[in-house]
Amino acid sequence: MSLYSAIDLPHHPGNHPFWQESWVLVFRDPDTGLVGFLRTGSYVNQKTTQTHWGMAFPDGTRFRRHLLDRPLEAGDRTDVMASSGTMRFTIPDMEYCRFEAFDDDAEADLRIYDWYPSQEWEVVGGPGHGTLTSGGDDHGHPESAGRVEGRVRIGDRVVTIENGIGYRDHGYGPRPLPMFRSARWHAGTVGEKLSYSLLTMQAEDGAFAKMGYVMLDGKREPIRDFHTVNCTLGDGLSSIGGWTVAQLENGQTLRIDVEAVDGVVTSTDLNNGGPNSSPAGIEVLSIPRWQGLEGVCDFNMIDNAHRGNQEVSHLFLANTNDGISQRGFDPSWLR
Repeated sequence: MSLYSAIDLPHHPGNHPFWQESWVLVFRDPDTGLVGFLRTGSYVNQKTTQTHWGMAFPDGTRFRRHLLDRPLEAGDRTDVMASSGTMRFTIPDMEYCRFEAFDDDAEADLRIYDWYPSQEWEVVGGPGHGTLTSGGDDHGHPESAGRVEGRVRIGDRVVTIENGIGYRDHGYGPRPLPMFRSARWHAGTVGEKLSYSLLTMQAEDGAFAKMGYVMLDGKREPIRDFHTVNCTLGDGLSSIGGWTVAQLENGQTLRIDVEAVDGVVTSTDLNNGGPNSSPAGIEVLSIPRWQGLEGVCDFNMIDNAHRGNQEVSHLFLANTNDGISQRGFDPSWLR
Protein backbone atom coordinates (compact mmCIF):
# COMPACT_ATOMS: atom_id res chain seq x y z
CA MET A 1 0.00 0.00 0.00
CA SER A 2 1.29 3.47 -0.92
CA LEU A 3 2.11 5.97 1.81
CA TYR A 4 0.72 8.68 -0.45
CA SER A 5 -2.88 9.73 -1.04
CA ALA A 6 -4.92 12.57 -2.51
CA ILE A 7 -3.78 14.82 0.37
CA ASP A 8 -0.28 14.86 -1.16
CA LEU A 9 -1.37 15.77 -4.70
CA PRO A 10 -2.48 19.13 -6.14
CA HIS A 11 -5.83 20.37 -4.84
CA HIS A 12 -8.67 22.19 -6.54
CA PRO A 13 -8.26 25.86 -5.54
CA GLY A 14 -10.86 27.66 -3.46
CA ASN A 15 -12.17 31.10 -4.38
CA HIS A 16 -9.92 33.16 -2.10
CA PRO A 17 -7.70 35.51 -4.17
CA PHE A 18 -4.66 34.46 -2.10
CA TRP A 19 -5.30 30.72 -2.33
CA GLN A 20 -1.90 29.10 -2.82
CA GLU A 21 -0.38 25.65 -2.99
CA SER A 22 3.27 24.78 -2.51
CA TRP A 23 5.64 21.89 -1.90
CA VAL A 24 8.94 22.11 0.03
CA LEU A 25 11.91 19.79 0.38
CA VAL A 26 14.71 20.35 2.90
CA PHE A 27 17.58 17.90 2.46
CA ARG A 28 21.09 17.05 3.59
CA ASP A 29 23.77 14.76 2.20
CA PRO A 30 25.78 13.40 5.16
CA ASP A 31 28.70 12.44 2.90
CA THR A 32 29.41 15.97 1.63
CA GLY A 33 27.47 18.09 4.14
CA LEU A 34 25.43 19.66 1.31
CA VAL A 35 22.12 21.15 2.49
CA GLY A 36 19.26 22.56 0.46
CA PHE A 37 15.79 24.12 0.43
CA LEU A 38 13.49 23.71 -2.59
CA ARG A 39 10.02 25.24 -2.80
CA THR A 40 7.69 25.28 -5.80
CA GLY A 41 4.21 26.76 -5.66
CA SER A 42 1.61 29.06 -7.12
CA TYR A 43 -1.06 31.59 -6.23
CA VAL A 44 -3.52 29.87 -8.52
CA ASN A 45 -6.23 32.55 -8.61
CA GLN A 46 -3.64 35.26 -9.28
CA LYS A 47 -2.17 33.07 -12.02
CA THR A 48 1.42 33.37 -10.76
CA THR A 49 4.02 30.82 -9.67
CA GLN A 50 6.94 30.92 -7.25
CA THR A 51 10.30 29.19 -6.94
CA HIS A 52 12.35 29.53 -3.75
CA TRP A 53 15.66 27.69 -3.95
CA GLY A 54 18.83 27.69 -1.87
CA MET A 55 21.67 25.20 -1.38
CA ALA A 56 25.03 25.33 0.41
CA PHE A 57 28.15 23.34 1.20
CA PRO A 58 29.78 23.60 4.65
CA ASP A 59 32.77 25.40 3.06
CA GLY A 60 30.51 28.37 2.25
CA THR A 61 29.88 27.71 -1.45
CA ARG A 62 26.21 28.38 -1.94
CA PHE A 63 23.48 29.01 -4.47
CA ARG A 64 20.22 30.91 -4.23
CA ARG A 65 17.58 31.73 -6.82
CA HIS A 66 14.03 32.99 -6.40
CA LEU A 67 11.47 33.44 -9.17
CA LEU A 68 8.45 35.12 -7.59
CA ASP A 69 6.23 36.55 -10.33
CA ARG A 70 6.28 34.07 -13.20
CA PRO A 71 2.91 33.75 -14.98
CA LEU A 72 1.10 30.45 -14.37
CA GLU A 73 1.09 28.64 -17.70
CA ALA A 74 -1.07 25.88 -19.16
CA GLY A 75 0.29 22.55 -18.00
CA ASP A 76 1.94 23.91 -14.84
CA ARG A 77 -0.67 22.15 -12.70
CA THR A 78 -2.16 18.72 -13.35
CA ASP A 79 -3.77 16.14 -11.09
CA VAL A 80 -0.34 14.68 -10.27
CA MET A 81 2.22 17.45 -10.95
CA ALA A 82 2.96 21.07 -10.12
CA SER A 83 5.59 23.32 -11.74
CA SER A 84 6.83 26.88 -11.29
CA GLY A 85 8.87 26.86 -14.48
CA THR A 86 12.26 26.25 -12.85
CA MET A 87 11.07 23.64 -10.36
CA ARG A 88 8.68 20.70 -10.54
CA PHE A 89 7.04 18.37 -7.99
CA THR A 90 5.61 14.94 -8.80
CA ILE A 91 4.81 11.62 -7.08
CA PRO A 92 5.75 9.05 -9.75
CA ASP A 93 3.47 6.00 -9.53
CA MET A 94 2.66 7.08 -5.92
CA GLU A 95 5.98 5.54 -4.84
CA TYR A 96 8.09 8.59 -3.83
CA CYS A 97 8.14 12.40 -4.10
CA ARG A 98 10.37 13.90 -6.77
CA PHE A 99 11.68 17.47 -6.83
CA GLU A 100 13.39 18.66 -10.03
CA ALA A 101 14.96 22.12 -10.37
CA PHE A 102 16.76 23.81 -13.25
CA ASP A 103 19.02 26.89 -13.47
CA ASP A 104 22.13 27.86 -15.43
CA ASP A 105 24.10 27.86 -12.19
CA ALA A 106 22.57 24.82 -10.52
CA GLU A 107 20.42 21.71 -10.90
CA ALA A 108 18.68 19.27 -8.61
CA ASP A 109 16.85 16.00 -9.19
CA LEU A 110 15.93 14.50 -5.83
CA ARG A 111 13.67 11.70 -4.65
CA ILE A 112 12.42 11.38 -1.08
CA TYR A 113 11.12 8.01 0.09
CA ASP A 114 8.97 8.79 3.11
CA TRP A 115 9.01 6.77 6.31
CA TYR A 116 5.39 7.48 7.28
CA PRO A 117 2.18 8.97 5.82
CA SER A 118 1.82 12.75 5.74
CA GLN A 119 0.94 14.30 9.10
CA GLU A 120 -1.09 17.42 9.88
CA TRP A 121 -0.35 19.79 12.75
CA GLU A 122 -2.30 19.69 15.99
CA VAL A 123 -3.05 22.72 18.15
CA VAL A 124 -0.84 22.90 21.25
CA GLY A 125 -2.32 24.76 24.22
CA GLY A 126 -5.50 26.82 24.52
CA PRO A 127 -9.09 25.73 24.03
CA GLY A 128 -8.36 23.79 20.83
CA HIS A 129 -5.50 21.79 22.33
CA GLY A 130 -4.99 18.50 20.51
CA THR A 131 -7.27 19.23 17.54
CA LEU A 132 -5.95 19.09 13.99
CA THR A 133 -5.42 22.38 12.17
CA SER A 134 -6.33 21.00 8.74
CA GLY A 135 -9.60 22.04 7.15
CA GLY A 136 -9.65 19.03 4.80
CA ASP A 137 -9.99 20.03 1.17
CA ASP A 138 -10.05 23.76 2.00
CA HIS A 139 -6.64 24.07 3.65
CA GLY A 140 -3.92 21.88 5.08
CA HIS A 141 -0.23 21.39 5.72
CA PRO A 142 0.66 17.68 5.39
CA GLU A 143 4.32 16.91 6.13
CA SER A 144 6.65 13.90 6.27
CA ALA A 145 10.32 12.84 6.30
CA GLY A 146 12.41 10.18 4.66
CA ARG A 147 15.47 8.99 2.82
CA VAL A 148 16.76 11.12 -0.08
CA GLU A 149 18.69 10.15 -3.18
CA GLY A 150 19.48 11.89 -6.45
CA ARG A 151 21.84 14.39 -8.04
CA VAL A 152 22.70 18.05 -7.36
CA ARG A 153 24.94 20.49 -9.24
CA ILE A 154 26.22 23.87 -8.05
CA GLY A 155 28.37 25.44 -10.75
CA ASP A 156 30.78 22.70 -11.86
CA ARG A 157 30.45 20.83 -8.59
CA VAL A 158 28.26 17.71 -8.90
CA VAL A 159 27.09 15.54 -6.00
CA THR A 160 25.39 12.17 -6.29
CA ILE A 161 23.35 11.55 -3.15
CA GLU A 162 22.85 7.89 -2.30
CA ASN A 163 21.77 7.96 1.34
CA GLY A 164 20.62 11.47 2.13
CA ILE A 165 17.97 12.57 4.58
CA GLY A 166 15.10 14.95 3.98
CA TYR A 167 11.99 16.65 5.28
CA ARG A 168 9.10 17.79 3.09
CA ASP A 169 5.91 19.80 3.47
CA HIS A 170 2.88 20.65 1.33
CA GLY A 171 0.82 23.73 2.14
CA TYR A 172 -2.47 24.63 0.48
CA GLY A 173 -5.25 27.11 1.20
CA PRO A 174 -5.73 30.88 1.56
CA ARG A 175 -2.46 32.65 2.39
CA PRO A 176 -2.88 36.43 2.39
CA LEU A 177 0.14 38.65 2.93
CA PRO A 178 1.34 37.78 6.45
CA MET A 179 2.71 40.42 8.81
CA PHE A 180 3.91 38.25 11.69
CA ARG A 181 5.54 39.85 14.69
CA SER A 182 7.52 36.63 15.00
CA ALA A 183 7.48 32.98 13.96
CA ARG A 184 9.58 29.88 14.62
CA TRP A 185 9.18 26.71 12.57
CA HIS A 186 11.49 23.88 13.58
CA ALA A 187 10.77 20.95 11.26
CA GLY A 188 13.06 18.05 10.59
CA THR A 189 14.20 14.52 11.23
CA VAL A 190 17.11 12.55 12.66
CA GLY A 191 15.97 9.34 10.97
CA GLU A 192 13.19 6.84 11.45
CA LYS A 193 13.31 7.16 15.25
CA LEU A 194 12.29 10.84 15.38
CA SER A 195 10.71 13.35 13.01
CA TYR A 196 8.79 16.47 13.97
CA SER A 197 7.32 19.83 12.99
CA LEU A 198 6.91 22.49 15.69
CA LEU A 199 5.58 25.98 14.92
CA THR A 200 5.02 29.08 17.03
CA MET A 201 3.51 32.25 15.59
CA GLN A 202 2.71 35.70 16.95
CA ALA A 203 0.28 37.52 14.70
CA GLU A 204 0.17 41.23 13.93
CA ASP A 205 -2.48 41.75 16.63
CA GLY A 206 -0.28 39.99 19.20
CA ALA A 207 -2.16 36.69 19.29
CA PHE A 208 0.17 33.75 19.92
CA ALA A 209 -0.30 30.18 18.70
CA LYS A 210 1.54 26.86 18.81
CA MET A 211 1.02 23.81 16.64
CA GLY A 212 2.89 20.77 15.38
CA TYR A 213 3.39 17.03 15.57
CA VAL A 214 6.00 14.49 16.72
CA MET A 215 6.63 11.03 15.23
CA LEU A 216 8.62 8.97 17.76
CA ASP A 217 9.67 5.38 16.93
CA GLY A 218 7.09 5.28 14.15
CA LYS A 219 4.20 6.44 16.38
CA ARG A 220 2.62 9.87 16.56
CA GLU A 221 2.86 11.22 20.11
CA PRO A 222 0.57 14.04 21.32
CA ILE A 223 2.39 17.20 22.45
CA ARG A 224 1.77 18.86 25.82
CA ASP A 225 3.94 21.94 25.22
CA PHE A 226 7.14 23.08 23.54
CA HIS A 227 9.47 26.06 23.13
CA THR A 228 12.12 26.88 20.53
CA VAL A 229 15.18 28.95 21.42
CA ASN A 230 16.91 30.52 18.41
CA CYS A 231 20.41 32.03 18.73
CA THR A 232 20.85 35.00 16.41
CA LEU A 233 23.78 37.26 15.55
CA GLY A 234 23.95 41.03 15.75
CA ASP A 235 22.15 41.57 12.45
CA GLY A 236 18.99 40.32 14.19
CA LEU A 237 18.30 37.67 11.56
CA SER A 238 21.25 35.32 11.03
CA SER A 239 20.78 32.24 13.21
CA ILE A 240 23.64 29.94 14.19
CA GLY A 241 21.25 27.40 15.70
CA GLY A 242 19.61 26.76 19.03
CA TRP A 243 17.34 24.11 20.46
CA THR A 244 13.76 23.02 20.98
CA VAL A 245 12.37 21.31 24.07
CA ALA A 246 9.07 19.46 23.66
CA GLN A 247 7.04 17.90 26.44
CA LEU A 248 4.88 15.01 25.27
CA GLU A 249 1.59 13.94 26.82
CA ASN A 250 3.17 10.58 27.71
CA GLY A 251 5.50 12.41 30.12
CA GLN A 252 8.59 12.24 27.91
CA THR A 253 10.70 15.35 27.27
CA LEU A 254 12.62 15.76 24.01
CA ARG A 255 15.49 18.22 23.60
CA ILE A 256 16.61 18.66 19.99
CA ASP A 257 19.83 20.66 19.58
CA VAL A 258 20.43 22.46 16.29
CA GLU A 259 23.59 23.59 14.49
CA ALA A 260 23.03 25.91 11.52
CA VAL A 261 24.92 25.21 8.28
CA ASP A 262 23.57 28.11 6.20
CA GLY A 263 20.53 30.35 5.88
CA VAL A 264 18.35 31.23 2.91
CA VAL A 265 16.35 34.46 3.02
CA THR A 266 12.81 33.97 1.67
CA SER A 267 9.88 36.35 1.18
CA THR A 268 6.68 36.34 -0.86
CA ASP A 269 6.64 39.13 -3.47
CA LEU A 270 10.13 40.59 -3.13
CA ASN A 271 13.48 38.84 -2.95
CA ASN A 272 14.50 39.99 0.54
CA GLY A 273 11.35 41.49 2.01
CA GLY A 274 10.24 45.07 1.64
CA PRO A 275 7.11 47.17 1.05
CA ASN A 276 4.06 45.08 0.06
CA SER A 277 5.87 41.81 0.66
CA SER A 278 5.92 39.51 3.65
CA PRO A 279 8.63 40.06 6.28
CA ALA A 280 11.84 38.32 5.23
CA GLY A 281 12.16 34.90 6.82
CA ILE A 282 15.25 32.74 7.13
CA GLU A 283 15.23 29.09 6.16
CA VAL A 284 18.00 28.08 8.56
CA LEU A 285 19.29 24.85 7.01
CA SER A 286 20.64 22.94 9.94
CA ILE A 287 21.78 19.71 11.58
CA PRO A 288 19.47 18.59 14.42
CA ARG A 289 20.87 16.23 17.07
CA TRP A 290 19.01 13.97 19.47
CA GLN A 291 20.27 10.98 21.48
CA GLY A 292 23.39 10.61 19.34
CA LEU A 293 21.50 10.82 16.05
CA GLU A 294 21.68 13.67 13.55
CA GLY A 295 19.75 14.60 10.43
CA VAL A 296 18.39 17.72 8.78
CA CYS A 297 15.94 20.45 9.70
CA ASP A 298 14.67 23.87 8.76
CA PHE A 299 15.12 26.06 11.85
CA ASN A 300 13.02 28.74 10.19
CA MET A 301 12.58 32.11 11.86
CA ILE A 302 10.84 35.41 11.24
CA ASP A 303 11.57 38.35 13.53
CA ASN A 304 9.47 41.43 12.84
CA ALA A 305 8.70 42.76 16.31
CA HIS A 306 8.07 46.34 15.13
CA ARG A 307 5.98 45.20 12.16
CA GLY A 308 8.16 46.94 9.62
CA ASN A 309 8.50 45.89 5.99
CA GLN A 310 11.97 47.00 5.01
CA GLU A 311 14.26 44.89 2.85
CA VAL A 312 16.91 43.01 4.81
CA SER A 313 20.59 43.36 3.97
CA HIS A 314 24.15 43.07 5.32
CA LEU A 315 23.54 39.70 6.98
CA PHE A 316 26.30 37.49 8.35
CA LEU A 317 25.12 33.92 7.77
CA ALA A 318 21.75 34.24 6.00
CA ASN A 319 22.07 34.44 2.22
CA THR A 320 20.57 37.35 0.25
CA ASN A 321 22.67 36.92 -2.91
CA ASP A 322 21.35 35.65 -6.23
CA GLY A 323 23.20 32.85 -8.01
CA ILE A 324 26.42 31.23 -6.77
CA SER A 325 28.34 32.99 -4.03
CA GLN A 326 30.94 32.29 -1.36
CA ARG A 327 30.03 32.92 2.26
CA GLY A 328 32.57 35.25 3.80
CA PHE A 329 31.52 34.65 7.41
CA ASP A 330 32.80 31.65 9.41
CA PRO A 331 30.63 30.96 12.48
CA SER A 332 32.59 27.94 13.71
CA TRP A 333 34.62 29.91 16.28
CA LEU A 334 31.42 31.22 17.89
CA ARG A 335 29.86 27.87 18.84
